[in-house]
Amino acid sequence: MHIWQVSARGFVAGLVLISTAVTAQKTPSSAYEQFVRKVRADLPVPKTICYSNDRNAFTNIAPPQAFLQARRNPNLRTAATATFTVTYTNFTPEAQAAFQYAVDIWANLISSPVPINILASWTTQDRGVLGSAGPAEIRFGSDGAQKGHGIYPIALAEKIARRELNVPGQPDIRADFNRNNNWYYGLDGKTPAGQYDLVSVVLHEIAHGLGFIGYFNTSGTVGQYAAGLPSVYDHFVENGQNQNLVSSTSLFADGSSELYQQLTRNNLFLNGPILQQKTAQKIKLYAPATFDRGSSVYHVDEGTYPPGNPNSLMSPQFGSAEAIHSPGPLVMNFFADMEWKTTSVLYDALASSEETKDVVFNARVISDTTLVPGSVKLLYRKTAPTATDNRFTEIPLPLVARSTTAYSYTMAAATAQGDLWYYIQAQDASGRTFTNPGKSMAGAQLLHRVQFGPDRTPPTIVFSPDNSFIFAVTDSIPVYARISDDRSIAGVRSNIDTAYVDYQINGVAQPGLPLRLTRRGPDGATYDSLYHNRIVFPANVLKAGDKISYRIVARDSSNAKNQAVSPATGFYDLTVVAPKAPIERYTNTFADATSANDFVGYRFSIGTPTGFSSPAIQSEHPYQNGNNFKYESNAQYVLLSPITIKANPDSAKIRFDEVVLVEPGDVQSKYGDNNFFDYVVVEGSKDNGRTWQPFADGYDSNSYPDWLVAYNTNLVAGTAAGEKNSTTVGLPNLAKRRELSLVSNGNFKPDDNVLVRFRLFSDQLAHGWGWSIDNLQIQVPPPPPVLGNEPIAAGTLSVYPNPATSGLVRVEADLVKSVAEAELAISGPTGQRLRYVTLKVGGRKVNEQLDLSQLPTGLYFLQLKAGETTLTQKIVIAR
Repeated sequence: MHIWQVSARGFVAGLVLISTAVTAQKTPSSAYEQFVRKVRADLPVPKTICYSNDRNAFTNIAPPQAFLQARRNPNLRTAATATFTVTYTNFTPEAQAAFQYAVDIWANLISSPVPINILASWTTQDRGVLGSAGPAEIRFGSDGAQKGHGIYPIALAEKIARRELNVPGQPDIRADFNRNNNWYYGLDGKTPAGQYDLVSVVLHEIAHGLGFIGYFNTSGTVGQYAAGLPSVYDHFVENGQNQNLVSSTSLFADGSSELYQQLTRNNLFLNGPILQQKTAQKIKLYAPATFDRGSSVYHVDEGTYPPGNPNSLMSPQFGSAEAIHSPGPLVMNFFADMEWKTTSVLYDALASSEETKDVVFNARVISDTTLVPGSVKLLYRKTAPTATDNRFTEIPLPLVARSTTAYSYTMAAATAQGDLWYYIQAQDASGRTFTNPGKSMAGAQLLHRVQFGPDRTPPTIVFSPDNSFIFAVTDSIPVYARISDDRSIAGVRSNIDTAYVDYQINGVAQPGLPLRLTRRGPDGATYDSLYHNRIVFPANVLKAGDKISYRIVARDSSNAKNQAVSPATGFYDLTVVAPKAPIERYTNTFADATSANDFVGYRFSIGTPTGFSSPAIQSEHPYQNGNNFKYESNAQYVLLSPITIKANPDSAKIRFDEVVLVEPGDVQSKYGDNNFFDYVVVEGSKDNGRTWQPFADGYDSNSYPDWLVAYNTNLVAGTAAGEKNSTTVGLPNLAKRRELSLVSNGNFKPDDNVLVRFRLFSDQLAHGWGWSIDNLQIQVPPPPPVLGNEPIAAGTLSVYPNPATSGLVRVEADLVKSVAEAELAISGPTGQRLRYVTLKVGGRKVNEQLDLSQLPTGLYFLQLKAGETTLTQKIVIAR
């Protein structure tokens, strides 16, 4: 599944859900903090595209009246409420003037004490594209944000925080405009036929950069969050039945077909309290049947708001001779809901302490409206909230003398002692309540947690070994561990005093190796609470049979110096191995018990699982979810004898029978994509195990329809939200023969001596039965392929037309044996059986017409069972 990603900057420490019961345990007790530590930190920045159409609209919507009057009469001019600074790249003077006019309109519509920097580029783009834009950076969990699990564009995050959050002068919005259009540069909106009004398009693109943008996406027939989390905009998207997509995670989960259907049914709206209060309307969104990442959801519906409508600025296309110089009342009121008009409750989280002392809570509250007097409060409790007890003690925060924004309250040491779960709240005159921290995706209040008094809880170490063996040529071993403390402040203070690797070589203790806090992992991503170093071995010191034992030790900064060790008892062990002499060919049916001596492996073995009659190479059944510092794992099995690759490419082949029941990637995903989840791959090394390259791309249960159906037939909930694990057990009748070339992709060439390994990669969510490999042949001429329990010829199954557009399809089958009847089942991509019918056959041929018009568009599987024969065929319904 997806690796969730969040920004490491601006974390609020110790956040939990009010509705979450948190028990005292030797792990970070904040659910939010654990979430932050679990995920990577570099978020993709969204961007939208504005397209042209060649229809002349002949419409002209003027700028807001106050803006026009101020331009006509300097005496009516007031200072802009926001400051924009634009860096122009390759703009012509007339294009720059039009751009600046649009900027001036926005500067009078929104307010921010922080300058908004735009990097604008006059570029060459694809035909039909007018422009594209988005935030230059985004933030998660920044100070004052009301969507505690929402991603904010940097300009909006800075407005709410009332301060710079990125490097001053760095762009907050990036916008590109296609110079290869017939632009109208005038400011009067009188756009001639055949020309496109640049002011209108710039207004449109700046709106995207200010937050009219998000992360909904599709892959195949599933809907998803492109970053694993929603934007602030996404929190306001609902369907026509008033079901909010973000808060209704049980109905529209990330990575589900249900979410896909919502995104592609032309039934989405923006809704928010200010929008309702001021206009009593929702904003209908553009959500066509074919999802377009650049346009869908993040534009208004053009049928509802056609050219000439005052709310049409954010439609997905611009016609020629169409001018609109105002966002319109609907969009502007929605911007208020998105917190462009807000009350900022700003607060620096307290650090836990072992001292017994009075505790001072300081907050700043800055409102764009009017605060209700006395509404700024501290709400706290001394124990973790539960589902049945979420009552809080309310304490007014007095306004500091001679200040209009600073509030302070001192809590007596006796009251503060122990745990405090708390948040700060303010209310404006419209009835809106603002809190720090904000709320979860489901609308539950998040909480700060702080502890005062003796610290008796040791740190938490998240570490899993990547292997149980190393090759003798290894010169160093990298060690990465996530080490955190229940009193740390993520990204601010680790509260870790000491972390090191305690290790031995052949039982002889070595000097401890310090682990150092690092922000950057080996994959280039930014991590929180990640510690790293490398165990270095002098050249030619390691030899086959040596044993390296190691463990991770961490102590916190408390007076007691609480210590944690991983593993809790004993050590992790690595055995040193060396390749054997090269060979030209290898064959094994694994019937001989000594076959295991030919291999070395981690989380692989040779065995006979339930349902099989003979031994074979087996991964763990089921295999484990990824659990290293990146929440990934790699199980592997290496043939110790290198293969000398033959010159004849027809001979340089590896063949084996296999069953692969590992988590499938999204439909149409491919090896290397983020949404190509767990996989298996066969790789080679020509440097004795230092580096590895694939013989061919990795693959998963999508490789064969019956593997996919089997994987999806028995899905059960896992421990993480939304996780579905497959409990289907692999059986011999699922076995397939695979043939791979050792040289076809260019990674290896004749006469290379190459180690061969089988690797199973798993990510943090969802797992299945695993991988079985039998009848292995490397550079051996193939015998006639006969699979264990399958007939040599099973027959054929055809479905046409495919894709089906009308819903009517013809199913034809030629069977090996005559049968009286056959069973035909239709299943969705998750394995859910949707339709089942018994067909009269009376021979060896099936010829039936099916009506599938009631099924929504997407991928389906038809499975025909006739006697001992089972045939499966994919079908796509497209309209």
